[in-house]
Amino acid sequence: MKNSRAIFLLLLANSISGVAQGISMLAIPWYFTGVIHREELFGKAYFIITALSLFWGLYAGTLIDRYNRKKIFLVMNLSGLFILSAVTLVGFINGSLHWILVAGIFATTASIYNIHFPNLYAFAQEITVKEDYARVTSLLEIQGQITFTIAGAIAALLLNGVNHQFGFLGLNIPLPFEFRAWKIHEIFAVDAITYLIAFIIIYRIKSLPVVDKKIDTSHLRERIKTGFGFLKKHPLLFNFGNASLLVFLTILVFGTYVQPEYVDSFLHQRGDVYAFGDMTFSLGAVLAGFLTTKIFAEKNVVLGIILLSVISGAMYLVMASSNILLLFFAANFVIGACNAAIRIQRITYLFHHIPNNIIGRANSVFFVINVFLRLCLIGTFTFPFFHQGINILYAVAAMAFICFIGAVILFLNYKQLVTEPVVA
Repeated sequence: MKNSRAIFLLLLANSISGVAQGISMLAIPWYFTGVIHREELFGKAYFIITALSLFWGLYAGTLIDRYNRKKIFLVMNLSGLFILSAVTLVGFINGSLHWILVAGIFATTASIYNIHFPNLYAFAQEITVKEDYARVTSLLEIQGQITFTIAGAIAALLLNGVNHQFGFLGLNIPLPFEFRAWKIHEIFAVDAITYLIAFIIIYRIKSLPVVDKKIDTSHLRERIKTGFGFLKKHPLLFNFGNASLLVFLTILVFGTYVQPEYVDSFLHQRGDVYAFGDMTFSLGAVLAGFLTTKIFAEKNVVLGIILLSVISGAMYLVMASSNILLLFFAANFVIGACNAAIRIQRITYLFHHIPNNIIGRANSVFFVINVFLRLCLIGTFTFPFFHQGINILYAVAAMAFICFIGAVILFLNYKQLVTEPVVA
């Protein structure tokens, strides 16, 4: 495989920083829900952060298509290192952090995510030959989900500590030792260090692009219009790109905002169950990373996404109708597998049909629409109604409905997507 060393280093850097980022992104929602019991405060902060990302997402896409993608990674990791180091220092000096600073780290990590993943896939496409697209997208998904699996396991330990026993998937396992739960700023300290390590690894990447990247040097406004214009000319890609992201939409809203409340108010469990739910999700995704290209050939991409969207919706209904812990973990596992398989097929399809010099801006359009929908859901779920008794189940059921909508849209466009694809 051409540029195999560069791809390996990219995966390695992404893994190291991804573990710590994953722990932080699990720890922060639980900090608001299970530590200071201010989930409504986190909901408002999450809404504002998501709203701001609408503008940042558009701008990030133009940066990815305009500038060297390796340099974007370097700047991104340095920014994360400095911001997290500063907040961590405040935490160690004061012995704790104000919730505003904790929310600030969530905003920082979310902003980095918003440019990290589009840049990751654009860079991977840039250094990968077409014959290896499916293989590389599978590797990216496997690496990412193994990372989040590890992050989920570590977060379960750090959020609750160990008092001679450890809760694993709802079972209490006796252990001959104990340690206290980590404070939130101590978790941030580890996160900051991994940004430094990732910076060093990415700095060592040397690769030759296998595609001719035509840089658009026009004004920012014109570059944004180019992304919208491309998708306006190709409405099939627009429909496919948005509908195939709806399962991912539910993952973001459920995993970050709905699931902590679901675990706390409906399952009546602690932070370790919340973290292990994320871990089983990632385990399912890892399995899908190995099997997706074998089960679904590239010609069956659209049909595969339709089926997987329906299965994901069914799993949300399982969680909404039962408080059995084993079903909670099983549903997370299946949804994780479906989401990963959809992502692999979706990215492979887009790699084949969107030119590399415009893929960042096209993905920005999908991102902005997805963020807008996310805002609508978060804004709805912050109403007090969803935080009374077990009313959070209505939010879980809404996740199922959204998955089904995505499947229906793709089904209605199925014949055209299969027989009249846009070729880059």
